[in-house]
Amino acid sequence: QTLWDVARSYGVPTDAIVEANELRPRDVRRLSVGRVLKIPGVTERAEVVRAAEPVPVEELPPLEDGAYHVLAAGETLWDVAATYDKSVDELMERNELDDDGVRSLRPGRAIVVPGIRERDVRRAEPVQVESRGIRHTVARGETIWDLARAFGVSVSQLMAANSLSAEDVAGLREGQRLFIPGGGDRSRTARENRLTPRQRRALADARRLGLGTKEVAQQLLRGQVEPRWMRAAGGTRLPGTLRWPVTNGRFVRGYGSGEGSYHLAVDIAGDIGWNVRAAAPGIVAYSGDEVPGYGHMVLVVHPGGWVTMYAHNSINFVVAGERVPRGGVLAELGSTGISRGPHVHFELTFGGENCDPAPLFRPGVRHRSRYARIEQLEWTRPNERPEGLQCDRRRRHPRSRWVVHE
Repeated sequence: QTLWDVARSYGVPTDAIVEANELRPRDVRRLSVGRVLKIPGVTERAEVVRAAEPVPVEELPPLEDGAYHVLAAGETLWDVAATYDKSVDELMERNELDDDGVRSLRPGRAIVVPGIRERDVRRAEPVQVESRGIRHTVARGETIWDLARAFGVSVSQLMAANSLSAEDVAGLREGQRLFIPGGGDRSRTARENRLTPRQRRALADARRLGLGTKEVAQQLLRGQVEPRWMRAAGGTRLPGTLRWPVTNGRFVRGYGSGEGSYHLAVDIAGDIGWNVRAAAPGIVAYSGDEVPGYGHMVLVVHPGGWVTMYAHNSINFVVAGERVPRGGVLAELGSTGISRGPHVHFELTFGGENCDPAPLFRPGVRHRSRYARIEQLEWTRPNERPEGLQCDRRRRHPRSRWVVHE
C-alpha cells in the first residue's frame, strides 16, 4: 500500500499526511507494512497494509522531470532502462530503490523514468508477454543460473516472470515448466538487438580500443594494461580506494586462502538478484563468459592501471567499452562457472600482480552484521605502493589446470 492509497481512502491530500508524519521523500517511497500514520482530521491512526491493486498512474502525483512507466508481467528495471536508453543506476536513484527494492518489483508498479514525456511512454501489455518468450521444461540437474546463462536473461527476470521466491529457486525440480521472457532466440544477433543505443556506441569504442575479446581478458588477468586503455579509463592517477562491490554482501573468503594460498581474491556472498557494482570508476574492458571457471565475468580497467574482476555473475548488464562510475551496476550476483553458491569473486590486479583489496575497501570489509576492523590504506600514485599492502604473482590451483578453481 502506498501513501496515495492511504490518502485516497481517507479523502486527505498526500501533502497533509506527509506534513503530519514529518515524512521525507525517501520515507514516502518506502512505507513498510504495519507502519502507523497520523491522518489529519481522523480520530484513529491508519495502519499500512498490502494493497490488492497497484495505484493507477492517473492517481499518482504529476511529474515535472519525467513520466511513469508501469511494469508489465515479466518486465524488470533493466528492461525499462533499455527501453528508454537510461542507466539502471539513474532509475534506481530517481525511484529511491536499493537492491532489495529492485528485486521486489512486481507487475503494476509505476517506475519514474526521468527525462521523458508522457507521450514517450511505451505501453507493454501483459497479454503480449507470452509472444516475447518461450516455455522451458527444467532438465535434471538444471539450475536457474544455467537457464539465465543459456537464454541471456537475468535471474531476477526469471523469478519475476514465474513468481519465484528464493526458496523456489533453490528447490527447482526436474520437469518444472518455466516461462523464459524474450528467450525464443539465443543467437548473437538477437542478443545484440537487445542492446541500448548507449551500449552500441560503447561497443564501437571497444572495437576502436581493441577491448572486449577473450584475448584481452587473458592479457588483463596477467596484469598487462595498455596505455590507451588507461587513458580511456580516466588517466594515470589511481582511484585511491575501492567501494564494497555488493552493498549488503558479506565476506566469505579472503585473499591468500586455499591450498598453497592460491586464492588471491575476495569472495563476497549475497542473495539472488542483488547488484554487483563497480568498485571504482573506469571502462569495461571485458564482459563475457569465455574464460574457463569464472562463468559470467566483468573486467574493468581503472585510471592508473588497476584492473578489477567480478566473476560468477548470473548475467552481465554492461558491455565492453562502457564507462562506469564508482558504484555503477555491472551485473547480477550469481553462481555461474565453478562456484559453490551465489557470490562474486573479486580480484584487484596491478602491474602483473594480484593485490589484497581488503585494506582499500570503503567503508570496509563487510561481515554478516558489521565491518571488520582492519588498517585502511589509500593508493593514488602507481609507483608508490602503500606499505603493508600485499601483492603476489598469480598462482595456479595445486590440482587444477585453471588459474582459479573454486
